[in-house]
Amino acid sequence: MKNFIKGLLPKGMRNKLKSMAPGNSGGMAVAVPYTIQVSKPGLLEGKVAVVTGGSGAIGRAICCRLAADGAMVVVCGMSHDKMQGVVDEIKANDGQAVMKQLDISSEEKISEFYQWLKDTYQQLDILVNCAGGSARQASRPIYELETETIDNTLHVNLRGTMLCTREASKMMVEAKSGAIISVTSVIGEHGKAKFSEYAAAKAGIIAFTKSIAMELGNLGITANCVSPGIVQRGTITPAQMAKLKKTNYMNAYGRPEDISEMVAYLTREEGKFITGQNFKVDGGRSLGLKGD
Repeated sequence: MKNFIKGLLPKGMRNKLKSMAPGNSGGMAVAVPYTIQVSKPGLLEGKVAVVTGGSGAIGRAICCRLAADGAMVVVCGMSHDKMQGVVDEIKANDGQAVMKQLDISSEEKISEFYQWLKDTYQQLDILVNCAGGSARQASRPIYELETETIDNTLHVNLRGTMLCTREASKMMVEAKSGAIISVTSVIGEHGKAKFSEYAAAKAGIIAFTKSIAMELGNLGITANCVSPGIVQRGTITPAQMAKLKKTNYMNAYGRPEDISEMVAYLTREEGKFITGQNFKVDGGRSLGLKGD
C-alpha cells in the first residue's frame, strides 16, 4: 500500500517528503510537532479581569466563570447590592473578587477607576465590556426618535466601551498582553425596527473592535465581540420569553452561561490566536431574525 501511494505522488514531491522524514532515513513519514493542552481549573490564575456591567444577568455569569477559572475579578456596576451579591457568590465558591462602582458614561469616573486599578493591582489582563443596554421604553421609529434617547444610548454603549477600552489598552500595551471582549448584540449586525439607535451603537462596537484588533495584535493583545440573541434574565416575564424564544431556529432562549462560556474561551490560552471576530451566540436568530 505504501508503495502504491508513493507511486501516485510526483517525483519532486516524493523527494521533498523524503528529505523531511525523521533522520532522513528514506521513510515517508513527516514529523509535524503538535501539542494538545487539556483545559483544567486555574487557567486564569494570576490574571486580573475587569467586567463592566458585572451585576447584570450576563455580566454576573461572566464574572463567576472567570473567577472559576482562577482570575481575580473586579465586578463593576452601579448597584452596590447587586455587585455585592456577585462578589459573595464568587467568594462562596472559593473565587477572588472585589466590587467597584463605575459609571461608564463619565470620562472622569472611568479615568479614576483605572488609576485605582493600576495603583491596586499594577496589571490588567482581561477587560470585558458588558455594560450597556437599550432604552426599550423610549425606542421609536427614526422620525419620532428623541435626541436625548440617541445621545444616552450611544453614550452608554459605544462611547463608554471606547473609553474603557482606551484606558485598559494603556495598561495592556505596557505588558504586551491582554484580552478585550465586548458583549454586543446580533441587532448590531442585522438591525431591528424601532431600535435604530441601539443597532447603531452595537454596530459601532463591532467595527471599533475590528479596528483595535488591527492596532493591538502585534502587541500581544486580542479584541473580540460576543453577540447574544435572546437571553433569559429576570427583567423578562415568562410570557415575554415564550414569545421571544420563537425568534430563533432552536425555539429556545439562551442562558447567561452560554454567553459567559464563549467569553471565557476568548480569555484563555486556547483563544490567544483569535482576534477581530464577532461571535454570535444566538440560537440561530441571526440567520434571518425569524419572527422578529
